[in-house]
Amino acid sequence: MTHLVEHLEQYLGPISGGWARDADGRPTHAQVVKFDDGPLDGVVAYSTLGLSRCALAMPGRAPIRIELLMMVRRGHFERYVPSMMQQLAEEMIHEGRAPLRGEVIGPRGPLDPDTRLEAFLVYSPYYQPDGFAVCEDVDGPIIIANLVPLFPAEANFAATHGWEALEGLLVEHDPDVDDWLRPPLPVHNP
Repeated sequence: MTHLVEHLEQYLGPISGGWARDADGRPTHAQVVKFDDGPLDGVVAYSTLGLSRCALAMPGRAPIRIELLMMVRRGHFERYVPSMMQQLAEEMIHEGRAPLRGEVIGPRGPLDPDTRLEAFLVYSPYYQPDGFAVCEDVDGPIIIANLVPLFPAEANFAATHGWEALEGLLVEHDPDVDDWLRPPLPVHNP
């Protein structure tokens, strides 16, 4: 884990906090760590740490090791991020399967009572240099997968048109996906 911690801190700044227990006080398989001094002003990064101890299956590919990353504007939307990330990590370990790039998780209901975002797009890290996306560890590569929060209509658009079409809208409109109060993308579902 030492090399992974060094890799994360190289790109996100020093770890400023962490959670290793769920809301009921039980230890989790992967902890969640927080980075206050990341590459963007006003944006806090969260990452799982330890999910990569489990090799997870991917359809049609060799098992991979993965950690999850989420970036969010500093403020009250942070309150649920650690528990969401712990829940997703526990689900992946339980299922023994890693999400594919472009996979949509949800919609599952609001990520926070004050937002209408309800899903995540599993995506490559977009604010860090290319070298951040893979941590070359002594036990093999660890993929860093970014979770981009989505509105239900955006998740449905990806389901009906493919994640590449959603990616095209993200590139075209360049929304501040770290702001959970952003307006939805102009998707047109049939």
